[in-house]
Amino acid sequence: MKVCHQDSRAQRSVSSFLLVAALCFCACLPFSSLGCGLFEPRTPEPPSQSSLNFRPPTDPAIVIANLQSAIDQKNVANYVRCFADPATMRRRFVFTPSAEANAQYGSAFSNWDVTEEQAYFQNLTARSSPTAFSNLLLTPKSSVVTADSVIYSYDYIFTFEHSDPGFPKTARGNLQFSLATDNSNFWMIYQWSDFKTGEDITWSMFKGKFSN
Repeated sequence: MKVCHQDSRAQRSVSSFLLVAALCFCACLPFSSLGCGLFEPRTPEPPSQSSLNFRPPTDPAIVIANLQSAIDQKNVANYVRCFADPATMRRRFVFTPSAEANAQYGSAFSNWDVTEEQAYFQNLTARSSPTAFSNLLLTPKSSVVTADSVIYSYDYIFTFEHSDPGFPKTARGNLQFSLATDNSNFWMIYQWSDFKTGEDITWSMFKGKFSN
C-alpha cells in the first residue's frame, strides 16, 4: 500500500510539472512568433510631418529651403537663423522695402536689421493660429555667382493667414536675396530687396504692418 501511495504522489508531481511546463510554453508562443525580438531595440517612429530639422546651410539653396520651411511651420527661431548674424558675419543684414511699403511705413524701415526682421515675424505668427495656412512659393528668375556671394532673384507668392480682418493674407512681387558665408562657412542672407510687380501688396507691406 505504501508503494501505491508513493506512486500516486509521484504521478501527481509529474503531472503538475508537465502542466506548469505546458503553461510556460504557451505563454512564450506570442513572443516566439515575433521572432524572439523582445529585447531588441524598437524601430524609431518616423518624425512628425510638422516638425522641422534645420539643415546646416552649407549651400545657398539650403538657406532658401530652410526659410520656406520656417514660414510653413511658423518657426521664428529657424526663420531668423536664415539671416546674417552680426556675431558671426562681417556683413550686416539690410532690407530694402518696396516703394509702396516705404511710403506707408517708412519710419519702420529706417533702421531695419535682423532684430526687426525677427520681431516682425514673431508678431505675425502671434496673430495666426497654429493650424492656419502659411506658405512661401518661389519662382526662380535668375542667379548670379560672384567670388564671395550668390544673388538669387525670385517671383514670389507669400501667404500667411492671420487674425487681422482688414489686411490681406497674400502678397506677390519680386525679391532679390544676396547670400554669403559666415565665420563657419554657413550661408546666410545678408541683403533682401523687394519689388512690386502687380496689383497685389508686396511682402514689405506685411513687414510694415506687423513690425510692432
